[in-house]
Amino acid sequence: MTTPQPFSDRTTALDFIVSCQQDPATGTAFLGEDRAGVEAELEGLGQPWLQTVRAVVERGRLLAAVAVEWDEEPSMAWVHGPWGTPDAVRTHGPGLVMAAVDQVPPAIRRFELCGHVANTAMAVVADRLGLAPTETSLALVVAADEAAGWIPPEPLQAVTVRPAVPADRAALARLHAPEFGEAYATVDQLLTHHRTVVAEAPDGRLLGYASGRIQDDGSAYVDFTAVDPSARRRGVGRHVVTALVRLLLAEGSPELVHLTVRESRTAAQQLYLSLGMRQDAALRGYRGPRPARDATSSRGAVS
Repeated sequence: MTTPQPFSDRTTALDFIVSCQQDPATGTAFLGEDRAGVEAELEGLGQPWLQTVRAVVERGRLLAAVAVEWDEEPSMAWVHGPWGTPDAVRTHGPGLVMAAVDQVPPAIRRFELCGHVANTAMAVVADRLGLAPTETSLALVVAADEAAGWIPPEPLQAVTVRPAVPADRAALARLHAPEFGEAYATVDQLLTHHRTVVAEAPDGRLLGYASGRIQDDGSAYVDFTAVDPSARRRGVGRHVVTALVRLLLAEGSPELVHLTVRESRTAAQQLYLSLGMRQDAALRGYRGPRPARDATSSRGAVS
């Protein structure tokens, strides 16, 4: 089997990645589909993306590739890809992912892949490496001009909806950790790298929050939303989501607003659909501890 190698031809790598991203069966959920957006997102990764690319090339033809980024907070790495035809990914994917893992500092212990549920080759590779599937999430989207026309909900009695401040850290953690304990953003990052909106009760308790940002491709993303169980079905979720989206639309000029919601969260889905969002994709992540170098052989042949 061909050993993955660094790949420095930027144009060829970008063309290959974009072509794979345009097919749910060969793309990663971490990037979009159009060339300009994919390029912007790659340029926005935590590490120079082309330096992390590892590829399998046979007879001068690029067959499969992978890239990786990592963050010491929250100590996690995200493997972009592996890209290629399903057969190429099944054959070369485990070796490519391990070539990505080898670049990540040893202190980073958690890894994730994510793709459309149609990307069955990614599922095979993840299983081979001991990365467990997450619950399916539904990707929802709405045009920004439609979101701009959302009618603000009636004010909640005795509840204040406002931007989060550093003093909210502990209360935010109590909402964030149970829902997204191993997600890609810590509470500190919600307060520094994201726009975050909270709903505060008269006694100072936080009843819910929504957090998001303008991504490198220019789209608005609602990344995290949680409501205290005692405050559910009272309109808190609608208030924090719509308030956050208003902030994001004012901050940039996005064409689209995106969010993902777990398939089991039917009440949340109903809220987002009632706002006019539509389902764009069904996604599944694969997470686990740092794959061992012998994982590709200890779990048998890839099929």
